[in-house]
Amino acid sequence: MKRLQLRASWPLLAALVLCVCGLNYGLPKVFTDAKAVMPLIPLLVIEVGVTLSAALLFYDEATPVQAIKLSLVILALTAALAGLSYIANPLLLSEIRQRAGSQAPVVSINWVFLLTVNASAISVAKALIVLASAQPGGRKKNNSALSDR
Repeated sequence: MKRLQLRASWPLLAALVLCVCGLNYGLPKVFTDAKAVMPLIPLLVIEVGVTLSAALLFYDEATPVQAIKLSLVILALTAALAGLSYIANPLLLSEIRQRAGSQAPVVSINWVFLLTVNASAISVAKALIVLASAQPGGRKKNNSALSDR
């Protein structure tokens, strides 16, 4: 059985996070006209589906519970990187408004930003989390011959 383990290379991870934050900040500025208007609820469902499929694709030996945990980590990284990029460049997300004649909210978002933030969150999760084989003898057993009884 394999278990999820964090990698200990924090300087490399910090460099990767800074690189993808720069990518998420700069690349959508090049493609400023790449705006898309999407319904908010289906966009969130697609985001959850992308993160779950990425977890299943890159961690194929993970159990279903581990795959769900990994997809939630990727989703949290996506939200964190998107938030940091939005703070630096508020033009990435234009507006959230109600669709005319409907109660469904729609969002006007740069689709290049959407692609780069998902790809960068998946790459950071892949760099941060690894499936490691469980060490034998992880639990200590009581040896009845050596006990005080």
